[in-house]
Amino acid sequence: MSGRQNQQDQPESSQQDQPELQQQDQPESQQHDGQVVLPPPPPAMLHTIAVLVDLSYNLMMDHFGPLYFRTPYHTSALSGADWVNELLTGHPERIRNELGVHRNTFLVLVEALKRSGLQSSRHVSIEEQLSIFLYTAVTGLTCTHIGERFQRSTDTITK
Repeated sequence: MSGRQNQQDQPESSQQDQPELQQQDQPESQQHDGQVVLPPPPPAMLHTIAVLVDLSYNLMMDHFGPLYFRTPYHTSALSGADWVNELLTGHPERIRNELGVHRNTFLVLVEALKRSGLQSSRHVSIEEQLSIFLYTAVTGLTCTHIGERFQRSTDTITK
């Protein structure tokens, strides 16, 4: 029987020793006021890390993406030439409101520029060139804004 008692004694003693070992394996963090601070649960930490990685990626792509991935800037469906054509064929007050001259005055100016030797460039007609000048004079917008309206680069606008 003494063998049985030893076997029974061992599980009891090992059960009593286990809580002490578990307490020793998990050190408790304490704040200066003596309260126990538990570590955050792993899913919350993983979610926080995932959010930070995603934020970092988006910031980097916003900053460096345009340098590596060429994206067209002027993508409006209405080009500058189409807009000028719309002004010339649309309501007579529209061209006066946008360019500051009546349709007939605009056409007289185009003919005068042609007679003085001005020619259309490879990509920009005389009508669009005059429209760019008049629109800039009427609105006082920057070259960037004028370029957006006419779907042209600022280099083309300042020529």
